[in-house]
Amino acid sequence: MVSFIHLSRAPPWRQHPGAKPPCPERPQYRAGTRPCCTMNIFHVVFVIVLFKTVSAKISGGPRGRFDNIQRKPSHHVSAHHAHYSYHPPTAIHFMCRHCANFVTYPVYHGLPPTYVYKYREHGGRFADLLTGLALYNLGRASTDHWQYTHFYPLRSDEKCSMHVIDRKHFEEVAFPCFLMSSFMERSPESFLPDPNALDITSPQIDIKPYLHHNGSTLKVTSEQECILWHNMTLNKERNIIPCALLKEYSETMKPSGIPVYVWLPSTLALVITIYTCGYCCCKRRMRKEEMPYNDTTVIGYCTRHY
Repeated sequence: MVSFIHLSRAPPWRQHPGAKPPCPERPQYRAGTRPCCTMNIFHVVFVIVLFKTVSAKISGGPRGRFDNIQRKPSHHVSAHHAHYSYHPPTAIHFMCRHCANFVTYPVYHGLPPTYVYKYREHGGRFADLLTGLALYNLGRASTDHWQYTHFYPLRSDEKCSMHVIDRKHFEEVAFPCFLMSSFMERSPESFLPDPNALDITSPQIDIKPYLHHNGSTLKVTSEQECILWHNMTLNKERNIIPCALLKEYSETMKPSGIPVYVWLPSTLALVITIYTCGYCCCKRRMRKEEMPYNDTTVIGYCTRHY
């Protein structure tokens, strides 16, 4: 019985001595192909830096917003300034309706405390008058000769208000008594350091209980008089101030910059647009790099040993 052994046919390059094995064919790709887009890293870094910048802009600085974080009882609150700037003149020259000449009034030349910005930003019917009173009081306290005139001893049972009077009507608004600290008579002993006294220049004074949305801003005229009333000094002379003078003080604070509710959405929209465009361009570049130069093939490298 004859058995047949099946022999597979050798490939052509083995049938002819000296023949070289064929090399695999592969398309020619562009050099520098990357598996992923490195631009994504730069996008992430850019977004993080911008987020930190926006957060710092919102949470601090004279043009930031008010932040009630870490609120404490009594008169203190952690807060920041609103988007207003203070431009104090050297002095304010004002002539009341019963005066024959202009009178020079003191001006506060430091950075106003937060409550001044808060009154200015909050608005309301008496915003201009209370802002002006706060700045006027700071100016009077800064020109006093006593070292501790900017400290005011608080009393739980004291109340203060402003009466706006002219020939036709009468209005009243309450305010914290430290706003008229320089108008109160004090003995020299009261200016000594007191751990319980309130520093009227502190940026952490909370006036939120005195802020109310009470209609449109009062139109101030030269005939109006603002009378400061303190319930513990009824037997003393009343402090009468021309309301137009307080209005002039309040006008030293002017809006500056763009409000947060305007520039923040615009900035976020710009960031999203830039990121989307960069991502699309990066994807398009990756697809372009993965495409061959042409339809021809390139012979790969093969060894001579087989």
